[in-house]
Amino acid sequence: MPPFSEVTRVENAIKNKSAKELEWALWYCRMRQTVPSARPADLKYWGGMEEKVNAVLAPPVEKKKYPVKKKKKPMRGLGSGADSVDGSLD
Repeated sequence: MPPFSEVTRVENAIKNKSAKELEWALWYCRMRQTVPSARPADLKYWGGMEEKVNAVLAPPVEKKKYPVKKKKKPMRGLGSGADSVDGSLD
């Protein structure tokens, strides 16, 4: 038995990422969950489909990347050269 045309339409909207179809798919998923005769399995299925549609509609926001300070080189500054390691001064 082929799937219902609405199910196919929702899946195609997710696959093609068409904004207008995704909005319709979101409405349809929510409508199917509010039907009084919806079974628990139907609620679970359409809830999952709604999450998929929402994920495609609003992609996750990237965390802000802050610049990282470079590590300081050891032995910096005056008197930190190779000569001063042994403690003798020329």
